[in-house]
Amino acid sequence: MRRKGVAGSNLLREIWLNIGDHVMQNFQSTDSTPEVRYKNAAGIRIARGNSVSDGSPLTVVPGAWNPKKIDDNTFPDRPRHGSTIPATIANVRFMLEQNSVSARYNLIKKRSEIRIPGLVGTVDNADAVARAHIESLASSYGMPTSLVGSFTEAVADEKSYNPVLDWIDSAEWDGTDRLPSFYATIAVNDGYPNELKCALMHKWALSAVAAAAMPSGFMARGVLTLQGNQGIGKTSWVRSLVPDPVLRASVVKVDHHLDPSNKDSLISAVSHWLVEVGELDSSFKRDMARLKGFITADHDKVRRPYAKADSEYQRRTVFVATVNASDFLVDDTGNSRFWTIAVKAINYEHGIDMQQVFAQLAVEYRAGAIWHLSNDEDKRLEAINSQHRVTSTVRDRLLAIIDQEVSDRHKCEKYTPTNLLIAAGLQYPTNTQVRECAALLRELYGNHVRINGNNVWRVPIIKEPLEEKPSRPPVKGNFD
Repeated sequence: MRRKGVAGSNLLREIWLNIGDHVMQNFQSTDSTPEVRYKNAAGIRIARGNSVSDGSPLTVVPGAWNPKKIDDNTFPDRPRHGSTIPATIANVRFMLEQNSVSARYNLIKKRSEIRIPGLVGTVDNADAVARAHIESLASSYGMPTSLVGSFTEAVADEKSYNPVLDWIDSAEWDGTDRLPSFYATIAVNDGYPNELKCALMHKWALSAVAAAAMPSGFMARGVLTLQGNQGIGKTSWVRSLVPDPVLRASVVKVDHHLDPSNKDSLISAVSHWLVEVGELDSSFKRDMARLKGFITADHDKVRRPYAKADSEYQRRTVFVATVNASDFLVDDTGNSRFWTIAVKAINYEHGIDMQQVFAQLAVEYRAGAIWHLSNDEDKRLEAINSQHRVTSTVRDRLLAIIDQEVSDRHKCEKYTPTNLLIAAGLQYPTNTQVRECAALLRELYGNHVRINGNNVWRVPIIKEPLEEKPSRPPVKGNFD
């Protein structure tokens, strides 16, 4: 039994629905039930003649969709006063279900995805179009629309899914060990230890599985860093890790220029599973401390566009870096994050069943396998990384006068970084040079000793270290 005073609004609602029926019938293609070409690993059904690209939340599914007429009395939360149906989470959920609209939260993309059957739209503004249709639908039932968007997010969160984990787990491992074939896709330079290459590739790929599978607390241990000549296929190799083209477009990002001070750069990175940091040496020109902290963080706190507050996301991203130059590491410390492989050749057309590779690694992960390097692997990586440091005049001059064969430094003279630089022939050291000298001393001898307000180290000096005498005589320490 309808209440008095609502006839006008009901009439308008009927008119809107009739117009909507007519518009939707004309908006759809002549074939109201498009043929399904295939179903990709993420569960997205692709209709013939319609394209879906990177992370599109507005997709085409078979069958026509028209707004459904719903009796006011069937909504879970009925109006207390007047004729307006309240906008509540329960009512929005009911409205979506009745109209066969799917709303779910993508844990990798870190956003809600709305799928409206039969609705065709452009990829460029799919988010806005999908939400506009939901608000229009709510308005047709007389709901206030100001909170409908937020309530749709809440409904989507109830049905979260992980397209990467779904892909990995959708095929049980068949027991065939494909890891040796996976390692063989990268050929290293002469002199590079093949065992270290295999260890780095294995534990990085294992960390990728952990990133997708761990409910919380995941933290990457390193960035697989492929150093090799331009054009050998480093980026193509990254793409080959996810053969499914639709899933790859959604969860793999290549040639990303990572800037830890840029919010958009960070959001774009953490909205993917595998991210290639292209031209790593250019990223090093930015804030190194923030960059190193970001790539091994366990969560991300960012404010999305138009959001009212920051959101904290569980990290589900691992990074692979590519670089052409051999000398690219600019810091003396913190380089253990970069798992460098000196690449001679790459087979990116390997044809390996990568779904089975990750399924095999998932078995290892669930059996308790760890993805950080052993102490021995760390030491071997440190030796490799030392060969990839940027050439430094300051470092070369200092190493030319320091006797690294001396183990007992108890009787050696004490030097501040400034005095040691002067002893190395740098007459007027800059602050940058002093900091670089201090970093080298910490690398060689550990922490300093504080004497008379100065940071000093006992340093063994080689007699007559330079062929040409410095323009200023060496200065001895004054702290004995």
